[in-house]
Amino acid sequence: MTAFSSPGGSGISEILAAELAPREGRWEASSRIAIATTLTVAIAMTFRIPEAAYMAYIVFLISKDDRSATVTSGIGGLAAVTLAVLVTLGLSLVDLDEPALRIPAMALMTFIAMYTTRTFALGELTYLAGFVIVLLHSLIDDVPSTEVFTRATLWIWVIAAVPVAITVVMHALFGHDIQVTVRRAVRKVLQELKDALIQEDFLRPLPQWRRTLVPLLEAKRAAEREDDQPVRIGNDAIVRLLDALTILEVVPATLPARIREVWSSQVGACLRIIDGADPVSSERASTRERTELNESAGTPDQTASSPAVLALTDSLFNLQNVLAQGERSGGASQPPGHEKVRRALFVPDAFTNPSHWQFALKTTLAVMASYAIYTLLDWPGIRTAIVTCFFVALGSLGETVHKLILRLSGALIGGVIAGLCIVFVLPHFTDIGQLSILIALVSLGAAWIATSSEILAYAGLQIAFAFFLGILQDYSPATDLTVLRDRVVGIVLGNVLITIVFTSLWPESARTGLRSALSEAMHSLARVLKENAAEARTRVAQALTKAEHFRALSSLELRLLTTSEPDAGAAPALAAVERMAGATFVATAQPVFLESNAKALTQLGDWMETSADRMARHEKLPDVPDVELPDDPSPGTRGRIARRAVEQLKSEIGDVASATD
Repeated sequence: MTAFSSPGGSGISEILAAELAPREGRWEASSRIAIATTLTVAIAMTFRIPEAAYMAYIVFLISKDDRSATVTSGIGGLAAVTLAVLVTLGLSLVDLDEPALRIPAMALMTFIAMYTTRTFALGELTYLAGFVIVLLHSLIDDVPSTEVFTRATLWIWVIAAVPVAITVVMHALFGHDIQVTVRRAVRKVLQELKDALIQEDFLRPLPQWRRTLVPLLEAKRAAEREDDQPVRIGNDAIVRLLDALTILEVVPATLPARIREVWSSQVGACLRIIDGADPVSSERASTRERTELNESAGTPDQTASSPAVLALTDSLFNLQNVLAQGERSGGASQPPGHEKVRRALFVPDAFTNPSHWQFALKTTLAVMASYAIYTLLDWPGIRTAIVTCFFVALGSLGETVHKLILRLSGALIGGVIAGLCIVFVLPHFTDIGQLSILIALVSLGAAWIATSSEILAYAGLQIAFAFFLGILQDYSPATDLTVLRDRVVGIVLGNVLITIVFTSLWPESARTGLRSALSEAMHSLARVLKENAAEARTRVAQALTKAEHFRALSSLELRLLTTSEPDAGAAPALAAVERMAGATFVATAQPVFLESNAKALTQLGDWMETSADRMARHEKLPDVPDVELPDDPSPGTRGRIARRAVEQLKSEIGDVASATD
């Protein structure tokens, strides 16, 4: 997503080339989805199960990177559908024949589903259940009797259970666990970091690397097992790599070749350990190079004695040690501050933040407008407008616009492929085997796109959905282009309604999310300066990743939002906060920090805390404090280095106070 909106970033063709490029494990993931989809369609056609298109699409929805996430997604989805079926059957006893009750019930279910998806710990389950309930209630106008509606409702469970079972079995037999996903991602980042150090182009990819690593922390914590099984790459290694990437933000732009060679060697040692090399020999070589670099800190070479250079060298050395020693999957090796936190049932501001109910109400209005339009026009074929409203609605306008673009482009591509197949391919088909080959080929292409990053992944899902809706119309080869036309029109209508509602009522800018993320980052940086808490360092990386996400989305909002923030409350530039974070990590790094500078760091931490609160209130940031450094710096090289680190941090804070987006 960032690439689409970064000033001076890559062109669309370069972005697509990077997103669609092969990577380790992508063929396997795409093949699993294609095979599971083909088996699902074959079973649906053989046993004449209705709505084969939705069955095939469910495979795409629940397929995740690793086995555990897929099983969790599948079981959770099936539980939500079961709940939806039971609730629908119960409501049908009351509101089936009475529109005055049924329509308000649809609106209420939509509101609850969208409200809980932002505030409730099990929001994904209630969201899916609400979606199914509303979709089933929208069918009542088209069924001739109560018995037919009851049968259709019961079929929904089968429609969900078959693809879930097939997908879970496929991943159980041929999938992999979270550790394989983590190893591939960490190895990819390390390899790219090594190449970037050699080419002296390591600053530009930093946000992308953080965006790759941060989700792994939550994924591993969600999949933690209690058997304390040893693993090579655990959360501690990911955290230390994130620390190194943050320190890189303030590394001098031009570096002597010797320093870059040392860092490249350290990263290479980490790669060799991940690949199974002897950690002892790699550690011995890295220790020698680190010692040589530390000794050069006492020379007149200002670059070699830079606090950031020493801090990064130490950080990479610690990362190598963690990889060499291994970790425990149960979290035994986690640093202090990483204890498990019990997840609350509701988010802290669930009942105080008006944006939650405003978001739910806006989506409800769009859904009910879709229902009213196709009912008044007597055009049930565009019912996909309801589906679109549910799946396109997101927190900020930038997110909604991004997903709108992907959904429209995906629907167009999938619809064109389906139309061409209906006209030129399906007339020559004579058996289910030929249909299975077609489904497998298109599913493989759509799955390849769906396994890219969030920049493009949703387009792959929409290509598959539009294609399935057009091809799988009945139990015989599709010949009617009208069905395909109606469903694409429904997708367009849903997107238009969502855009109108979200830009007209309580428009929520991505800049609000950016401000909140920057405030969170500065609160965490204050804790790093005052307590040097390990958990706070991790939260800094998470907040910076979130801030980059919202910064990219804000540029997608174009001119749709008419409101603007006052200059006095403008948020600081993200790049300035990233450099301040790097300077904070350097000043508190083990080879740089001195107790004599603790008071100065605490004063700077107080400034960050005050600034974070002011930023949240849209107020101007305070002036940079005059920190109290000791009159006589600590004797020796380390004292001078520590003083330079504090002075650099103060300089970066000054840039944050003066720079705004």
